[in-house]
Amino acid sequence: MKKAVFWVAYGLLLTAITVTGLEFVSTFFTPPWPAFELRPIEASRGAIRQIKTLAEAPESIPFYNSWGVKDRERTIDKPPGIRFRSVVVGDSFVEGAFALPTVTDAIEQDWAKAGIKDMEAVNLGISATGPPQYYYRIMRVALDLHPDAIMLVFYSGNDFLSRALEPWEIPPFIAERPEPSLLGTVAPHLTWLAVNRLSLSELGRGNVAVPNEFDTLNDVILKKPRTERAALLAQHLKKYYYPNMDVATLQEIMARGGDKFWDAFERTDSEREFLMGWMISNMVQVETGTWKTARDAAEATQMVDAAEIAATLSWLTAARDLVEGAGVKFLVAIAPMASVDPRYEDFWKPWPRYYAWNLQREAARQRLDAALREKGITPIELADDLTGVTGTYRLTDGHWTSLGTSIVGQRMQKELMEARSGVHAARR
Repeated sequence: MKKAVFWVAYGLLLTAITVTGLEFVSTFFTPPWPAFELRPIEASRGAIRQIKTLAEAPESIPFYNSWGVKDRERTIDKPPGIRFRSVVVGDSFVEGAFALPTVTDAIEQDWAKAGIKDMEAVNLGISATGPPQYYYRIMRVALDLHPDAIMLVFYSGNDFLSRALEPWEIPPFIAERPEPSLLGTVAPHLTWLAVNRLSLSELGRGNVAVPNEFDTLNDVILKKPRTERAALLAQHLKKYYYPNMDVATLQEIMARGGDKFWDAFERTDSEREFLMGWMISNMVQVETGTWKTARDAAEATQMVDAAEIAATLSWLTAARDLVEGAGVKFLVAIAPMASVDPRYEDFWKPWPRYYAWNLQREAARQRLDAALREKGITPIELADDLTGVTGTYRLTDGHWTSLGTSIVGQRMQKELMEARSGVHAARR
């Protein structure tokens, strides 16, 4: 018995010493706070320049600040002269596509044009994240920035969840920062390093790793004659994504859009569209699938999952309670699907099953809107500003164009101006 106790104690002590040592060493390989709480993969212009297509299109390469965020440099403490600091939290819609302006750029530009110099909008948008990361990003970073208001931007396309927030749930052994985990509690830097090196984040595990795929698609295939591109894409898909699928089937799917599809890639300015592997592979997966998809808005409404709405709502209401509990104004803006843009809707008509996702997520958005209002949260519905306006969404990746970003920025800055008035009135 004594030997067993000795070996257990010895093992625990050895584990503690090992983890402590690894945590210390990891601090030399991880970015400083708050960067390591924000991004699981470091973002740098130098790394992006290694992609030949983007190296030849420098206007598409984004700038990242020392926090690893697509924003100008910020300070932890509220800068002198700033009387109202807002923080905008979200995914790639907040981060912004390529080098296009971000919503926080648009917000601050509108304020500057109006002569407003004592307000700022800090960007905490991180691609490939969702409500759990938003919640913990607010907890571990945003509130430490001493904000007067926090705006959470929810994207209808991929922010709905099936897992509700359970406050007393035992966390996993390891998880992407800033989400909690057993290892992260005692060794946060080691956790970041392990997630980074083992590709355990949503971004790291979300795509098939195809060598030089971006350049292959955009610098090789798209430079071939249009008559050859569908066949080349079919061969690429078969080799890396669908080895058991007939090439003729893949080619038929890729050729459906005709010249209208290829026209989307002719631009060479900052609004240039890019062909991406995840997009064409998802399109094939859905178009060849056999599960039920909505044929119209009525069917989409019937397909809304009440449990999904409830799970998603749990994270958003918890974020509200967290922020307001700290004495900070909370706002939530809901970004609609790109199908509100007539140009996007027309572009994707040849792929009805793939397009159906827009119908289904729009129906879920409307249900979530009602659920939020029942909980006392009045969402900022960006659909009110975007619906029916042509050219607000990128055709391929579905993010906002500079026009869409400008429209959204105008709406957000107005909402933040109102929030400022309410905050200042409450403090008098």
